[in-house]
Amino acid sequence: MVCADGRCRISGDVTVDTAGGLLRDLQPELARGATTLDFSEVGAADSAALALIFSAMRAAAEHRRTLTCTGLPASFTTLAELYGVSALLPV
Repeated sequence: MVCADGRCRISGDVTVDTAGGLLRDLQPELARGATTLDFSEVGAADSAALALIFSAMRAAAEHRRTLTCTGLPASFTTLAELYGVSALLPV
């Protein structure tokens, strides 16, 4: 993950094995003012990716910021639709 100018670009896989570490790394970035998560370089993703997004949304809200996600792979959208939460994605 690389963060600059309020944008964090996430790369690699976002799965149950990586989401916890990504969230730990995102927490200070969100506190510093990151408001955009860019997923355009993400490979594999599972339902933990949705949990990561929703956890990041809560963390941003704690700092009175709104989070936006860009570059969401089709697999994210499919998972969100499957779980009935696609309307909640911050796109």
